Amino acid sequence: MIAFYDYQRRHPQAKADLLRIIRERGASAEFILKTASAELEEALCRGTGAAHAVCVSSATSAMMLAMKALGIGPGDEVVTPAFSYIASASAVAMVGATPVFADVDEASFTLDPAALAARLGARSKAVVAVHLCSALADMPALRRQMPKGLALVEDSATSFGAKLDGVAAGCLGDVGVYSFFPAKPLGGIGDGGAVVSADGALADTVRMLRNHGQDGKTRFTHHLLGFNSRMDEINARWLQQGLLGYPLELARKQAIALRYDEGLARLEGRVALQQRNTQDFVPHAYVIRCAERDALAAHLLARGIETRVHFSQALPLQPAFAHLGHRPGDFPVAEKLARETLAIPLHAQLSDAEVAQILQAINGFWQ
Repeated sequence: MIAFYDYQRRHPQAKADLLRIIRERGASAEFILKTASAELEEALCRGTGAAHAVCVSSATSAMMLAMKALGIGPGDEVVTPAFSYIASASAVAMVGATPVFADVDEASFTLDPAALAARLGARSKAVVAVHLCSALADMPALRRQMPKGLALVEDSATSFGAKLDGVAAGCLGDVGVYSFFPAKPLGGIGDGGAVVSADGALADTVRMLRNHGQDGKTRFTHHLLGFNSRMDEINARWLQQGLLGYPLELARKQAIALRYDEGLARLEGRVALQQRNTQDFVPHAYVIRCAERDALAAHLLARGIETRVHFSQALPLQPAFAHLGHRPGDFPVAEKLARETLAIPLHAQLSDAEVAQILQAINGFWQ
């Protein structure tokens, strides 16, 4: 079996590394939001060029805290893609605002600038641009559609390390969010996330919100009504270690993605490849489009190749958003992608032989 994601191959020294980190953090008596977390924030700033980085308990928390720090709440609307993981919309709802869904671009799977323009209104307060799978959203085009005063929130959960014209994903909007969920490009030993921004006041607000409204200087003085969204020290140290090997891991994944591009080019008309919108991409997932998606997935599984369907339903049609009243056909591109997209294995530990085996199996589906 070629696993879709193979944690043991990705972290062969996990047991020894984790025990070392636990002993170190135990000896320091620092467990939550202490030295390791602060050092990780500094490393994230150096690596991305962000002026400020705030580590939190998850990317979903990061998105929600960013919304709160922007002053978004009841009565406000936030435009968000109709094809994405639910957090890009649920974070909006959790702060009391209304998610307004816009359709996505069929080639890149990301927010369509023209669809965005049609969904903006008098109550619009922000736009969430989601980088998805291996693609970056067209940030300049989205910005051109937005009137002054609206915040551009960048969901970079799957794109840590990607760049557009030399600027890191997460730093292309007003505030960015990263995910350190174990399967993400920079994966933690548990859940985790970060908020990055050039706005120091916004970053300070997020810091207080993540820690029950405290400012990090005077304990038990609560300036805001906040949350328990703090990062733990073991995860912070694990992520610092992961940063050291990240460039090599990313380079290998990019090479595999380009090999897939080459090997699947002959299937034009049967398989469509995702347009990435940048050469400095992070292939979190290699996702293809195929009208015979389910049959292809079964064909690959029968040959020992595991695949994933990440989003089998457009977000506006999820039961959680039924109260918004959307119906099938309202978001035709997102609904088509939900029927056709399939992720094939892509991790840095895949061998060249395994990549060739996957390509042979996909091509063999039509032979």
